[in-house]
Amino acid sequence: MRLLTVLADTQPSIDEVMTVLESHDLTYSLTDHTDGEHWTLTVPVPAHAVEPVEDDLEAITGNVTVIVEAPMAILETGSDSSHNRSNRRPEWLSFERVSRSELRSKARSQLPSFIIFATMTAISSVVATTGVLLNSLPVLVGSMVIAPLLGPAMAASVATVLDDRPLFARGVKLQLLGIVVALISALAFAAFARTSTIISSVVDLEASLGLGSHGLPPSLLVTVAICSGVAGGLGMATTGITDLIGVMIAAALMPPIGVIGVGVAWGAPEATLGSFVVVAVNLIAINVGSIATLWTVGFHPSDRARIRTTRSAILRRVVVLIILLVLALRLLELVSAIL
Repeated sequence: MRLLTVLADTQPSIDEVMTVLESHDLTYSLTDHTDGEHWTLTVPVPAHAVEPVEDDLEAITGNVTVIVEAPMAILETGSDSSHNRSNRRPEWLSFERVSRSELRSKARSQLPSFIIFATMTAISSVVATTGVLLNSLPVLVGSMVIAPLLGPAMAASVATVLDDRPLFARGVKLQLLGIVVALISALAFAAFARTSTIISSVVDLEASLGLGSHGLPPSLLVTVAICSGVAGGLGMATTGITDLIGVMIAAALMPPIGVIGVGVAWGAPEATLGSFVVVAVNLIAINVGSIATLWTVGFHPSDRARIRTTRSAILRRVVVLIILLVLALRLLELVSAIL
């Protein structure tokens, strides 16, 4: 979200500005300074909509100045605006924790447009598959750095504890679409690499497939993924930096996705299935860890009635995730026993 401040010195100019903003369905605040000779108009605008608005404002005649700022939070009044004094943040985190409105804004800002998200995910998946083929940890780390996987997971978790259904739906949708895009990209690139005799001759298949972590004890995999989710939740809940946490989350997902692509292309069904289960286990555990962390540090809806319904929804979602996690772990144990 961005905050636009528009300055104009004539009534016709400010009228044109308001017409532009209304055409974009934006809500604004108008202030008349001095004796009607200068006007200031303030409007919150989604980040992706700033450029179209600026383009339309540039066509306005007269002296119009536009200032674009990045606010810390956008507080929206409504059903969640009533303050419940009994719903205070834990004292042990009161000096660090961000506000509820800033957390929501922070989660929304972590979600890029689908085109950007899909493109970056595809690039990351191709790099990860290359790292698997080369058996190169530095290349795999590079794929983790550019993977935009933090935002959707954290948005879904924030939406769960704050009872924001639209944000939850978008977070879950992007998580699932991200996995699909990553898998398709890994499969396509691995299939292309398989057709090259030069690449096929230098690939150490056994070492490459071992990067999928499907042979590791499931308890260790879950520990890493849950810690990633906890770290992500704390990064969102406080003023901490989340970029490096995104690398940690990508570390639990991108290498096994690359192994899936290589396993399919080279005909290794055990490693392919095992790595797919690893992706599912890690994705579920990351969400469980982040949801539990955000709720524990005191993020709830401000209304007492909504706290009860939200708590019930969280319990249902966590129970479903845990059941899926147990099933995935059991399947991973079976696959590991076969290898």
